[in-house]
Amino acid sequence: AGAPEGERVIKLAVLAVGGQGGGVLPDWITDVAERNGYVAQSTSVAGVAQRTGATIYYVEMCRDTGRLPVFALSPSQGDVDILIAAELMEAGRAIIRGFVTPERTTLIASSHRIAAVSEKIEPGDGRAPYSKVHATAETAAK
Repeated sequence: AGAPEGERVIKLAVLAVGGQGGGVLPDWITDVAERNGYVAQSTSVAGVAQRTGATIYYVEMCRDTGRLPVFALSPSQGDVDILIAAELMEAGRAIIRGFVTPERTTLIASSHRIAAVSEKIEPGDGRAPYSKVHATAETAAK
């Protein structure tokens, strides 16, 4: 059935690699939401962002109706409205994890690439074929 009108929770995930500002963006989104009549919560799923590792930041928000909402601490498969990926392969990982669904998720992804360690150690051109991520993203999100 869903939440009563005005109480629907908007669920937003930001996937980023250390140094891309992934921790700043959710703070901005939370601040904008709160300044515009929403109750919002921002959390991060532990990663190794300080060493260019991948981290998931998560924001839930809903209109302030005077009732205190119960927010989740991390995203769940098939339950993300908006997913922002600051790096192309992070979009691919989000799709693999089931965070992106064609019925629900708006995917905003950078085409920028940061080579993974496995790509860097390969002699010659060890880059993963990013065209597959592009093609999959076209069908995985709405």
